[in-house]
Order: sequence, then structure tokens, then C-alpha cells
Amino acid sequence: MNVRQGTRLSIAGVVAAAAILLGGVAPAYAAPAATAGGGTATGASSAPATVSGGTANGTDAARQAADYWTPERMRSARPAETLAKGTRPSSEPAGTPTGSAASVPPAAPTAPVGTAKAGGTRSGLAVNASATVGKVFFHNPTDGYDYVCSAATVNSGSRLLAMTAGHCVHGGRGGQWMQNWIFVPLYNYGYEPYGRWSAKYLTTFNAWINDSNLDRDVGWVTLWPNGSGQRPVDVVGGNGLSVNYSYDQAITILAYPAEAPYDGGWQQYCQGTTDRPGIWPFQENKIELHCGFTGGSSGSPWLRLYDGSLGYVNGVMSTLNSSGWNKSSYFDTAVMDVFNSVANRT
Repeated sequence: MNVRQGTRLSIAGVVAAAAILLGGVAPAYAAPAATAGGGTATGASSAPATVSGGTANGTDAARQAADYWTPERMRSARPAETLAKGTRPSSEPAGTPTGSAASVPPAAPTAPVGTAKAGGTRSGLAVNASATVGKVFFHNPTDGYDYVCSAATVNSGSRLLAMTAGHCVHGGRGGQWMQNWIFVPLYNYGYEPYGRWSAKYLTTFNAWINDSNLDRDVGWVTLWPNGSGQRPVDVVGGNGLSVNYSYDQAITILAYPAEAPYDGGWQQYCQGTTDRPGIWPFQENKIELHCGFTGGSSGSPWLRLYDGSLGYVNGVMSTLNSSGWNKSSYFDTAVMDVFNSVANRT
């Protein structure tokens, strides 16, 4: 294993007064065309998002999910990393490159958005926070507790899609689909500059649902338009998606870690080059980076070619070990297949 140290820095917690225009987007690579309709790829399952303590559906459920989250509930929500503890990767071959590297391009919002300029503990280093990245809140009906994760919007035909960790949408083996699920882009210590977006459909791999397989700890969320009828990718932009790239990638992670030394109030970032965990031939089908990001960062995007506003999601935060190594599932063709099956769902 090649040990690589990520650069872990804090992003300044005050939104810049002057809007910072979106930078140029890196050229996109060819990718499979998205399938029409609302079906889900083989090997994954979807469910309509629900609310706790009620039978509301449609836009009534979306409104109730958003209304559930009072400031007090947001403050007391627990980091979702506890939901992934005790799980193990499958011994079956999964996550290895299953085809040529392919990407879906990012999409800029329909109007420029402002972001906070990065600040940190090392002089001369700075990145922008991304309006595509936000904090996730949900209720777990299995244990009755409220939780927090991170997520990011992804460009798709529907312009309604976000990606996060599988354990942020379903409890895994013996668990249930999460409830009262909302996404708050660019959350800033209680300030919600783009409002709340409620989940309409939750999707993850069956290997996570049935076996809590961390090789498949990936989730997709189709969001409702907001109260003004706007779609999230139109408002904040959407990242691209990359699969079947090498395990060694220059990555920017944007996350909302909520356990010490962090407080979950604002985006944090880590930059470095990932590698594949383990020692050959006993290597995991994952990528890792030494960031030390704590609970609350689950589901945060691992971005290739991040330009200060958009990048290509090449992984999502799954776990943290006691040595400070964060890990993500390796993104292979199966990830693209599920993406394609939900990309046009509305």
C-alpha cells in the first residue's frame, strides 16, 4: 500500500458577499446513455421516500419531511457512521474495473452561484466550498434516532439527482429505508442559502440492503423540486460521475464532519491522491485517503478534477478507521448502470 497523506483543511464559514462565478468545466469523457423511465438497474433497489408518523404521500410528504427538521432536531441529529460500524466488505470480487473509464459531464446551474472562498491551516492553500455539496438529515425508523450525512448533486437527465452513501439511505442488513430525508446545499451553521430539498425516491445496491456490503455502500436520491418548482441541479449545478478509473486519483473531498475536532456546521475539505487499501493480492475493492474526517462526513463526494465549483464524483465517503484513513467504494460499471437507471426518474 502506498501511504499518501491528504491535506485536511477547513473552509471559511462565512459566505462571500460577492458572488464568485463558476469556473470552467473540465472536458467530459464519453459515457453510456441514460435509460428512459423510472426502472432501477439489476442489483439495486429503490423505494419511495416516506415520512415518520404519518401516511402522507406526494408533495404533502415532501413538505412534512422538510417541516420535521426543526433547528433543535438538526442540532441533535447523530452522525450516520454508527450505522456502518461492524459491517465488512464482501469476499466476492466486486468493484474492480469492469470496462473502460467513462464519465458523465458536470452541469453548471442556470444562474451563477456564489461560494465561500476556502481558508485553512496552511498559508497559500485555498479551495471554494461547492454549492452542490450539502448536509443530509434523516430519521432511522429501525432505532428511532435522527442522523446526519453529507451528499452532492449529480448531473442527470432529470436534474433532480444526488449521491451519498448507501447507509445514508438504507440501514443495511436487517434495516429499513430512511425517512424524513432532506438535502440542504451549502449548509452554513443553520443558514440554508438554497433551502431544503426533500427525497422522492431512495436507491442503493441490494448488496448493501441484504448484506451490508461496504463494497457497495453507495446511494442515489431523486429529489422533489422545491416549493418554487425549481430542480436542484438547475439551482446549484450538478457534478459529473466517473467510473472505472485507476485507484490512484487526485481527489478533493468536500464534507460535513460533525464529530470532534469538527462541529458539522460548515464544509471541510481534504485533498490528496487516493490508493487501494491493503497489500497485494489481499486488497480491498475501495479507494482510501488519509483525511481523518469524522462522523457526519458519510456520503460526501470524492471529486476528480474539482475546479472550485464542480467536479466528477469518483467515490462517496463510507468509513473511517482508527488510523485516520477514510474509504470509499470503488466506482465501477455497476455504479454507472444504477446511475443510468435512475438518471431520468422524476
